[in-house]
Amino acid sequence: MLAIRGKRHGERLKPLERIVLEVAEEGIVTVVDGQGRHYYRQPAQATLELIIGGSAGYHHITLEDAAGHQLHHLQFMVDVETTIQEQQGDMAELLQMLLFTMLTQGGDDWGAASYVRYQGRIYSFFVRWLRDHVHVLKGMKYFSPVLKDGIELYRDSQRADGMIWDNVYPRGEQPSYWDTRFAEGDFIRPFEDGLSEFKRIPVEADVEYLFVEGLYYTWKAVNDDGWLSDSLDAAIKALEYCMSDRYRWSTKYQLIKRGYTIDTWDFQSEEDARVLHDAMRIDPDKTHFGIMFGDNTGYIASCGYLAEMLEHVGRLEEAARYRERASEMKERLDALSWNGHFYTHHVAEHPECRRHLGVDEASQVSLSNAYSLNRRLSHEQCVEIIRTYQHIRRTLPEGSPGEWYTIYPPFQTGFSNHDSTWQYMNGGVTTIVAGELAHGAFAHGFERYAIDILQRVHALGKQHRDVIYSTYTGASLQQPARQFTPIDLADYANIDISGASDSERGKVRGWFENSDNDLHELPYGLQTMADIPFAIVDPTINGRKVGLAVSTHAGYAQHIAIPLSQYAASVYFLHTTSKTGATGIGGSITLHYNDGTTYTRYVVRGKNVSSWWFPEEPVPEDGKKVATVAWRGKNDHCPNLGVIAYGLDNPHPERRIENIILSASDEPAYWAILGITLSDQPVYFPPNTVSFGIPDSWGAAAVVYAMIEGLAGVVDQGQAYEHVLLSPRWSATASQQASVSVAYPASQGYIAYTYQHNQEEQLLTLELTGSGTICDCHLLLPEEAQKVLKINNQGKLLSFVESSLEQSHYVDFRMTLPGPHVVQIYYLERA
Repeated sequence: MLAIRGKRHGERLKPLERIVLEVAEEGIVTVVDGQGRHYYRQPAQATLELIIGGSAGYHHITLEDAAGHQLHHLQFMVDVETTIQEQQGDMAELLQMLLFTMLTQGGDDWGAASYVRYQGRIYSFFVRWLRDHVHVLKGMKYFSPVLKDGIELYRDSQRADGMIWDNVYPRGEQPSYWDTRFAEGDFIRPFEDGLSEFKRIPVEADVEYLFVEGLYYTWKAVNDDGWLSDSLDAAIKALEYCMSDRYRWSTKYQLIKRGYTIDTWDFQSEEDARVLHDAMRIDPDKTHFGIMFGDNTGYIASCGYLAEMLEHVGRLEEAARYRERASEMKERLDALSWNGHFYTHHVAEHPECRRHLGVDEASQVSLSNAYSLNRRLSHEQCVEIIRTYQHIRRTLPEGSPGEWYTIYPPFQTGFSNHDSTWQYMNGGVTTIVAGELAHGAFAHGFERYAIDILQRVHALGKQHRDVIYSTYTGASLQQPARQFTPIDLADYANIDISGASDSERGKVRGWFENSDNDLHELPYGLQTMADIPFAIVDPTINGRKVGLAVSTHAGYAQHIAIPLSQYAASVYFLHTTSKTGATGIGGSITLHYNDGTTYTRYVVRGKNVSSWWFPEEPVPEDGKKVATVAWRGKNDHCPNLGVIAYGLDNPHPERRIENIILSASDEPAYWAILGITLSDQPVYFPPNTVSFGIPDSWGAAAVVYAMIEGLAGVVDQGQAYEHVLLSPRWSATASQQASVSVAYPASQGYIAYTYQHNQEEQLLTLELTGSGTICDCHLLLPEEAQKVLKINNQGKLLSFVESSLEQSHYVDFRMTLPGPHVVQIYYLERA
């Protein structure tokens, strides 16, 4: 008889789990893993303790007699999933935050975890933008079994000249402005069924190398050489397109070029956008091109990825060509863009065309410097980039959550239509940089700095309900000194806001449709809300009239004119709306100036106004916060009521505003205005701590990548962890114990280990197993370790080599898999 003590029939086991085997007869006990490899063989005893090892899948235990005949047999399933557990618990909690963010916070605008049908086949992807999909793939490959589709969609749709599409979106029945906007250059292509369309943002120059990068990550995780062979020609065509197309290749510098964007993003400066009256479009003969180094470090890295893949399938001459190309381009790029400490953001082909954008551009450190840390730069270059970020950390502006800027210092002019200062790509702080910087710091001897980054990301998650956002506001903006002029609206008010009886109100309308579902808790008189003073009409001295309501519904005013004859840089409205139609338009505001001109702005739910039931914070407008929930209250029908303060920047502050016209929407909406205040300064609201513009799943994946390959130290040197570089760096943390499993669900490849540090005995213990065959260990030693004395693997001494990287001390040795192994590293402390 064979039985596993304490385990139910069918219960699944984990790698490195210890079990007690009960054996009722004499014989030889053997254990075989899911690939048929023996990892345990021992004479039977009444009880045998063993450690689960080897590949995932069904494992078989047999009891054989001396002649090799099977006496008894049982099987059990070994399951593996990516987990990190450690003594302090912070990193385990962080990984869960990141996974939750990747799974749930892709954002509808980007189409996270979506599907599309192309030429009769259904494809799935993490995010509908290729670049976002590839970057999210860096984290999701450890958790998702479906990886090929996202690359195959763009492979199968590749344009004939090798160009890769940027994104895929649903398409309406009629042509849209995108059809005209991107027609020149063939940058839009509807599907045959008319339900979806591919687009390529013309200015983008990173898509092809990202396609190759995504192919590389996917191949390693799925371990399908036939699939790889089917995809390599598409990868070659993509990289060749970049060097042959006039939109992409700089003949002057022999490097990848683009219009003047912030790093790798898809909009040009306002000055450059004027060339074609479009921030996204470019023209080979008119656009002011330049070299953004990140396009080139990414391309150079992808040449290396492609060479590795070509070598794997035996296409050695082609591989050599791409390795040579990478070397030549790196030399040209360094000569042009490397300033000794980091890469210069953008080098213009024609500097005379560049106007000043309010910042010393030579000092700007942009996002792709963090990416470049992990694109096979020299160690010396990586050290300089890391130290640059450490310097930024020492001089952070007030309110900054970290040195992980999209670009620093931000532009002061030129990008306001897309990014206000300290937001999004113009000085936002992003976990993309945090992850890439931590990954590079782990790899180049700055382990404690990398852990500090992870700990600060964890703290940000704790501050934001255990969600890791991709972008945060980069600094606190100083509130400007402002003069306010609250407007008395008593003469124009036409509704009550409380549930007063009809006899109390007289002929005055109550709150919308005379409902007692009202705002009776709203205070009146001069009230400061969202730092703006509003004169809210006192109903007790104004015949119960408090608010100004406009609507097309019977009995309501459709227009209300408020005379002013005053100058203002901005106008603030305290307001709310209800029952908007499909467009969300609640009404419109028209400023009439003394010269007879006018300016009109729509009031749109979700943008500058919200329903008074469960009010939601409006989204920023062109990167600027222009509205916020200013007051909250309740009534007997709803526990969460509120009104919005909205600031309208006057486009003509030099003109006197004669009157303001408030007009009803054509839709069945009610719009109520409770206060209006003029200001002598542009609109200002304290920005949210969280910025916008990038899928949160992208930033989360970058941090997962740093945790898995950097802190846990699991790097795939082959495919499906057949050959692993294992570099646990737990000795740089406060945790003395850790347990790690890193798996590819797409192929069942994995590596698992436990780490324990006994400082009193000057001993490190590493238990490990995996699905592959080779594990090269590169273990970070504790700071107090002077040298390694010996390494013992279950009674056998192992040879080892010690090495140093910056101030860090490592020991290197090789293990064969599947194991399991119990390795003891004895060291001598410094005197």
